[in-house]
Amino acid sequence: MSSASTENRSLWTEIGESKRSILKANCGHFHTLSILFLLPIFFSLAVYPSFHLALFHPDYDFTTFTQFPQSHLFLSKFEIIVPIVYTLFLVLLFLFAVATITYSALHVSYGRPISLVSSIKSIRNSFFPLLSTFIVSEAIFISITLVFTLVFVFLVQVLQTLGLIELKYDSNHFLFLVIPVLIVLVPVLIWLQINWSLAYVIAVVESKWGYESLRRSFYLVKGRRWVAFGIHLYYGLSMGIMMVCGSMFLVIAGAAKGIQWMSLGVILWTALVSVMGYLMMNQYLVANVVLYMKCKDLNCEKLHSETSDFAGEYVSLPLDE
Repeated sequence: MSSASTENRSLWTEIGESKRSILKANCGHFHTLSILFLLPIFFSLAVYPSFHLALFHPDYDFTTFTQFPQSHLFLSKFEIIVPIVYTLFLVLLFLFAVATITYSALHVSYGRPISLVSSIKSIRNSFFPLLSTFIVSEAIFISITLVFTLVFVFLVQVLQTLGLIELKYDSNHFLFLVIPVLIVLVPVLIWLQINWSLAYVIAVVESKWGYESLRRSFYLVKGRRWVAFGIHLYYGLSMGIMMVCGSMFLVIAGAAKGIQWMSLGVILWTALVSVMGYLMMNQYLVANVVLYMKCKDLNCEKLHSETSDFAGEYVSLPLDE
């Protein structure tokens, strides 16, 4: 147990050092890719809640933490379409970011030249493997959540029929019932996410699609799950807390109301949250690439077949001087 813990700490240190060297060697290149694909994601995550609430609920004071009026419980078609389009926008940019940053990080780690043009062109080869992997993983997450929800509703109905509980339709009582479900559901989803942490890298490097990339990730990360968990915990909590606090501040400040969004404080806060978000996400994606390579080495696998095709694909692309 102590030996495994020492190995995990050593691997964590190696990943951190390799990640820093990759980013430092081509700082401008990774910043450009992040500004193109990651910055719009984190900027929109910061400002979208404020503008959504200002657009669809302009008469509601969100600083009072009161319940929504009954009229707000019925959504218009436009209010349904906007979040869907916005989500598709985020997914598209995220997949572009994963494709280009993964491609670039792998080439830098092997001392190969990279350019902005070649990195962007790599999207055409990895987009559909990434998209299929994203769809399959999200479908599994949603299916598991639906199963837990249905079981929860069924148990509540049975207990209510037996007279063991009295269902009250208020937020506090509902939260009391939901918390036990979340205690079981969230660890399951986190466990899957950790096992699939290399799936997107595999989709780019090995061109595996859908469930195959998830299965391959499950195999490679075996024995290094605590390291993958540490990466997810560090970057996930950092980005999550930062974005939640950032967007909540803008909501409470009424950033989208009137000309408040033009104030210096709102502009500086939005810029800070957006830049910190894309920097953290950039590091997370590169760390996953390094973890993938370390897992390959520890499983006595080399990147011969995959990287030869990958490199051939790279050579065929025009390079910027």
